[in-house]
Amino acid sequence: MGGTDVASPFGPLSAMAANPAGLSLLTGPQADAGFIGASPYGRFGSKTGGSGTLSTDFDLAPEGAIAAPVRSTPFTIGVGVAPQTGLSAHWNYPDPPGGLGGATSYGQQHDNSEIEEIRFAMGVSVAVTSRLSIGGSFGLNYNENLLQAPYIFQSQHVLRGFKTLLDLSTRGWGANGTAGVLYRATNTLTFGLSYESRTTMKTYGSASGNAGAQLNALGPAFAGVRRDFHYNAEVDNTFPQTISGGVAWKFLPAWEASTQVDWANWADAFSTLPVKLTDGNNPQINALVRSNHLQDDIPLQWKNQFTYRLGLEHSLTPNFLLRCGYSYGKSPVPDATLTPLTAAIPENTLSAGAGYIWRWLEVDLAYQWDIPITRHVGTSALLDGEYSGSTVRDGIQWIGLTTSVRF
Repeated sequence: MGGTDVASPFGPLSAMAANPAGLSLLTGPQADAGFIGASPYGRFGSKTGGSGTLSTDFDLAPEGAIAAPVRSTPFTIGVGVAPQTGLSAHWNYPDPPGGLGGATSYGQQHDNSEIEEIRFAMGVSVAVTSRLSIGGSFGLNYNENLLQAPYIFQSQHVLRGFKTLLDLSTRGWGANGTAGVLYRATNTLTFGLSYESRTTMKTYGSASGNAGAQLNALGPAFAGVRRDFHYNAEVDNTFPQTISGGVAWKFLPAWEASTQVDWANWADAFSTLPVKLTDGNNPQINALVRSNHLQDDIPLQWKNQFTYRLGLEHSLTPNFLLRCGYSYGKSPVPDATLTPLTAAIPENTLSAGAGYIWRWLEVDLAYQWDIPITRHVGTSALLDGEYSGSTVRDGIQWIGLTTSVRF
């Protein structure tokens, strides 16, 4: 239904993800389990005429939740696990010339970038009255980051503009909280409001690479410099605070419409991305920067994002439901810092689904199409202008399957 869950959470999984106050809608214990899957597609074109494609590999992620009212009390308790944030891109295209001197290229590359976040949460809701409920949850969030691509140092005062192959991988944990309110104004009209706090993730791992092409481009004076390097790595991610508000209206006995607006504070979360490297093993690089550690701050300059959602549900029979939805949200990634690795964020999405209820079992199947969007980069704010004059077009197809059991 276009993601309009805040005023009409369907069960434990929807309530834990969108509005914990919705746990109070359960009349008995219920467990949800399922998965979501995505298949992206896209093309990239550089100013030098090089072009490439985005891998269409199908990725799956499980999700699940269980909740139950506490007998003879107004409380309902739930636990759940679900993907929270996912930004993944696997491209194949010629590396555009750049780096110091502007002529360094590492040839045909398979560029991989991933930022994944999974939330493990416990929540509770309180039925204040028969029409008003409030709820909250606490979550431990697991974060993985991966970057395998040519990389240009952006801010490190000695290496600024230097281009190298980089293989970086880090993992870590953070914590956040959510709060929500659900109010049934009438038997057919429901209002929902939810808030999710900012999440700061400190992740640790390693970074290695080879700067051979850049050193070769700098000339014979650098012929004896060691090409490979290895560091311990730390990447500090901050995921944004969000606010969502929505309305669900059962305007006919078999029809329900819902609408929702989300606000995500990307401007404060993704302004820069600090990458900290320590314990470097290349003595010549250590001598050049006068240390065995360094830090590079990648400019992101993402903008705050409003997303507008609409959903519609029709009970074709008491046991068979049909749903559809639409959402729009302008991408928070500005053209100035756009690369193929950060372009896979949709603006327009269409969705459709069906649900079947049989006694204590419900099965829901959904499909979502992130309509392809073409982005053009004029003058890139990233060093050396590799992505100035480039074009990226991509989209994503999603499926979701959830099974619900009422005990």
